[in-house]
Amino acid sequence: MPHGLKPIVLSDIMDMLLVGTLIYGLLLWFKRTKSAFVALGLLLIVVVYTFAVQAGMYMTIRLFQGFFAVFVIGVIIIFQEELRSMFERIAVWSLTGGVLKTAPTHRQVEILVSSLGDLGREHIGALVVLRGLDPLDRHVQGGWDLNGDLSEALIKSIFDSHSLGHDGAFIVEEGRVTRFGAQLPLSKDFSKITNLGTRHSAALGLSERCDAMCLVVSEETGKISFALRGDLLAVRDLEELQDGIEIFLTKHLPKTPQSRLYQFLADNMREKAIATVVSILLWVFFVGIGGLR
Repeated sequence: MPHGLKPIVLSDIMDMLLVGTLIYGLLLWFKRTKSAFVALGLLLIVVVYTFAVQAGMYMTIRLFQGFFAVFVIGVIIIFQEELRSMFERIAVWSLTGGVLKTAPTHRQVEILVSSLGDLGREHIGALVVLRGLDPLDRHVQGGWDLNGDLSEALIKSIFDSHSLGHDGAFIVEEGRVTRFGAQLPLSKDFSKITNLGTRHSAALGLSERCDAMCLVVSEETGKISFALRGDLLAVRDLEELQDGIEIFLTKHLPKTPQSRLYQFLADNMREKAIATVVSILLWVFFVGIGGLR
């Protein structure tokens, strides 16, 4: 052991693991909500507070402690929507294990892609939502319930201009069409939807609030785009569209223990490294050195 550090026992290892896990979760949250500046601000606060503790700057420590409650309330108010989504994901993950029970089959994906391609060639607008793990009820309003099979006839009849629900969203959950004519929240990221219609704004808006994949056919140009995790991307052809849908679905399907372990180790390596280093440094400053005082 390096001189000046208290010996590491099992409780210290568990302590670092728990703190590291919390930091890792926060980093993923900031990454998904695209709040990098907020994360940097919080990191700076932690660095200043840690330095103040080690240097014995008692006035600075008291100020930080006094404003801590106000700071927490401010974060809750500013990020209430993101926090609500995060707790929803934790609840869903605990119930489902992070995978869907069922998903559209390869044949159903082919039907969906072919139908959207036909609608695009005919310049018929369409908006399709493929649910991920996050619940949709809080974000989706109106429309008509429909527990139907995914078929070409159903897709084209719903988006026909004479259909009552053709301007709304067509929602697919676990391989079934559950609702049509639904209204989605609109995006406020005007830099991404300039010169685009309401369907694109709705697709992007829902993807900013949950992990659903939204497919859009432009009525004006016939081009097909998809929105995912707050990004809106146009596809070059139907093959690229099908690949994107299948990749999205594959991430949510049941996996073998080996593939789950590989995915856990391979995903978000930078965030895992940062969380590990920060948790170790916090232990050194607050326990390893502080424990000797």
